[in-house]
Amino acid sequence: MQNVSLWDKFVAITSYYTLGLTGVIWLIASYVVFKKPLTPFCSYHIYQSVFLSVLLYVLSMFFDIAFSLTVKIPFIGDFMGLINLYLFKLPIFYTFSLFNLIIFVILSYLSLGAFLGKLSYFPFVSDIIKSNFRN
Repeated sequence: MQNVSLWDKFVAITSYYTLGLTGVIWLIASYVVFKKPLTPFCSYHIYQSVFLSVLLYVLSMFFDIAFSLTVKIPFIGDFMGLINLYLFKLPIFYTFSLFNLIIFVILSYLSLGAFLGKLSYFPFVSDIIKSNFRN
């Protein structure tokens, strides 16, 4: 793989931890202010972080709708309430719930790959990014 600049690594890492916000700002600044395209490394990580944040939002909305619809059903509502409690509400590590802890571990893994100058692979997301955003 080619040498990756420290700035590209910084943008990729911060893009993951801000769920794509830094990446979108850098994407706009790169095209509008600097008038040069992004490197393939930087664009891959930016697009992957933005797609991952959209995917997390959609999953969160899906779980919210599913829990609100099933809460009124006898027995199933109690079971779904327990799942909601243990996955999203109950703090496991400091103030992190189990879902938040899993998301933090995934973002840390992807950021570590960016720090090492590699294209991090996350099974579903990376395949979509590689097939749709070729540089």
